[in-house]
Amino acid sequence: MHKYYFYKSGDDVEDSSIIGLIKKISLKHNLSYEVIDTKTLETDLKEELAESLRIISRREGIKVVSSGRGPLPISRSGKLNEIPILVVREGGKDIGVFPHVKNGKRIDILHHLNNMIDANSNSEFFTDESITESDISRMITSYPNLIDDNLEFIDTEIEVEGGRIDAVFKNRDEEHLLVEIEIKANDNAIAQVQRFKLPYAKKYGIPVDKIRLCIVCAEIGKSRIVACNGANIEVYQLNLLKLN
Repeated sequence: MHKYYFYKSGDDVEDSSIIGLIKKISLKHNLSYEVIDTKTLETDLKEELAESLRIISRREGIKVVSSGRGPLPISRSGKLNEIPILVVREGGKDIGVFPHVKNGKRIDILHHLNNMIDANSNSEFFTDESITESDISRMITSYPNLIDDNLEFIDTEIEVEGGRIDAVFKNRDEEHLLVEIEIKANDNAIAQVQRFKLPYAKKYGIPVDKIRLCIVCAEIGKSRIVACNGANIEVYQLNLLKLN
């Protein structure tokens, strides 16, 4: 069973918002939690917490030490920062900490908690943290055949009017595939990839009928798959296939 340890830095609005979300999650997913004021911790306990966070970071391949991209749990000097910190424990073992940076992407406490609010069951816990959009991007751009055997990778992060396309591919028939990458695909992902079609066609002089739209995700609900079918958006979900 998961348990949250929320180390608050004071009594500001952000702390109250975080505690409110934690309470909702605890009711929805039968998750326990504890709120701790870091200002009440003795120096040795702060040092123990900082060391525990370092251990989590090494084990999970995440960054918890500040380096100019916004404060993280541990300062550059190695001390505990006076910011809200969320630690996740499962079976007596610390398995996660927020905020953190993974593969250059910062994941804040509220980002994690909002995803947990949307999760349908405990089995969905940490889906979004176990793999990042950057991970998915590297997978499909390195191995386009994960989507289609007939694809050639063109580029990532392509700017068009209305946003940035996560990845673009082309097949032998000169059809361009515009890909929106999501961990958990929602209605925003559907709307986003639809907005790309006309601006991309205009910018690169590609006939509209030569442009395909696609969402690659780790998770998507059945109702949203139906919506994608109606909008002519292809959907690919990452799965492991047992081969023997």
